[in-house]
Amino acid sequence: MPAKTVPTRRNAEVLRWFRAGLFAVVTFGALGATGFFPEALRALFALMSGVLALFSPGLGIIAFVIPASLPLMASDLVVGATFLVVGLAAVQYLGQRDGAAFLVIALAFAGAEFGASWAVVALAGYVLGVSEGAAAAIVACLVMEAAGLATGRDSVGVLTTASRGAAPVAFGAVDDPLRFRWIAEAVRDVQPGRLAEVLTGVRQPLLMVVQPLLWAGGAAVAGSLRRRADDPRRPLFGMVAVAAAVAALGLLSTLAAGVLGGTVPAGTLVLGTAVSFVVSVAAAAIWERVFPPLQETERRDAARAGTLVAEDADVDELLRVIASAEEELAAKHTTQAVVMITDMKSFARMTEEEGSVLTAKLIQRHRDLLLPIIEANGGKGKSTGGDGLVACFESPLAALTAGVEIQRTLADYNASRPGEREMTIRIGIAHGEVVLDRGGRPFIGAGLNMAARVMNLADGGQLFVAGETAGTEAPAGAQAHSHGRYELKNIARPVEVVEMLWRQGQEPVAPPLEPVS
Repeated sequence: MPAKTVPTRRNAEVLRWFRAGLFAVVTFGALGATGFFPEALRALFALMSGVLALFSPGLGIIAFVIPASLPLMASDLVVGATFLVVGLAAVQYLGQRDGAAFLVIALAFAGAEFGASWAVVALAGYVLGVSEGAAAAIVACLVMEAAGLATGRDSVGVLTTASRGAAPVAFGAVDDPLRFRWIAEAVRDVQPGRLAEVLTGVRQPLLMVVQPLLWAGGAAVAGSLRRRADDPRRPLFGMVAVAAAVAALGLLSTLAAGVLGGTVPAGTLVLGTAVSFVVSVAAAAIWERVFPPLQETERRDAARAGTLVAEDADVDELLRVIASAEEELAAKHTTQAVVMITDMKSFARMTEEEGSVLTAKLIQRHRDLLLPIIEANGGKGKSTGGDGLVACFESPLAALTAGVEIQRTLADYNASRPGEREMTIRIGIAHGEVVLDRGGRPFIGAGLNMAARVMNLADGGQLFVAGETAGTEAPAGAQAHSHGRYELKNIARPVEVVEMLWRQGQEPVAPPLEPVS
């Protein structure tokens, strides 16, 4: 049985069967192009590849590579053996993400017959992401170039593949191919130098290098323009992303062919751009409509229904999920921002003296007072899960203004309730790299760590800021006072600590540490 993994898209089971069908169609079509096998045998190999792909894409690829290598060996033993060895060695890569790279290569070949190869490149970047999509596009282009050189074609679709050397591969029918009588003839006709002659006789070597780079760039463009799964504009941006990638590929490839002497006519390149444009936009629309990403709540529901069994998940699949998440985290959730963190003074003692119920009420009251101030100054804040808050701001002045208003609001609140226990907090503010959650609030990062270290030097009622963040502009009615530079835990260099004096007549109180010289 196939491993049960996290469903990330709607209709994932339909998608799995669709992929298996593609494996079968690709195998049947590729073997048919060689004229080597009788139709019944081709159908058997195609069925075998599709069925195995349902359970393991790697096995489905092996079921394609082995029979596909036989007609190549019959034509040229060196080329066929090279294809077999390289194909089997690359099974682990080609089988990743349910055989995504293998399907990109196969569909790029199919698209070459209709002028739609660039649509496949754009969709690879959009579906797989920047890095994986670009890698698959490069491999697909290199394989197509190699196929064109081996068969002696001047071009494969929109790719230039011309060589001055004699083509080593010429397919033809063979009697009883599985009796392997053709092997003796293939061994007798081995010409090791013919393959080297083809490679050294490439007419446009620079263009053969540029083409894979252009394909990688096109895939990267589509992947970089992809929106987050929860963005309602994702389908529209998906169509824009693939259209932009195809337009860039068409323009740059036409220019490269003109400058470097490509063998593909300009009219073919223009037609390929137009066909790929239409195909990619339509495919992106269907992809987002039929197989949209599952939202977090849908994934949790699927897990409860038993479609997710983490213990049974394949290790490689888990690693791919982690790698994809790291890329998503770096690209879409990590940024430079100003971070504020707060902490309530004497929280543990208050819990012991007042009891859990009253303490919980005080914590909720302090959140109700402070979070609106954060939001009013353009910040995104949330509770730390205890007696503190964290927030993210776009500018230092906005954060400092919010911090000053928070301290003044709490002072006014305490003064208006002389009989109640005072709520006193300390605040730290710093600037740095931070990972944001879906709501734009700080989750983890160097900026958050710095703000926490600065806050730890403060006492109740104080607002401390890292020197680089304090800048030269203070909020209205506030005054900055530098306490000097301090060594902070897990911070490589000494940090200047500035106290923001938020009320008239307030005296600065130095941290309980000795500053460094």
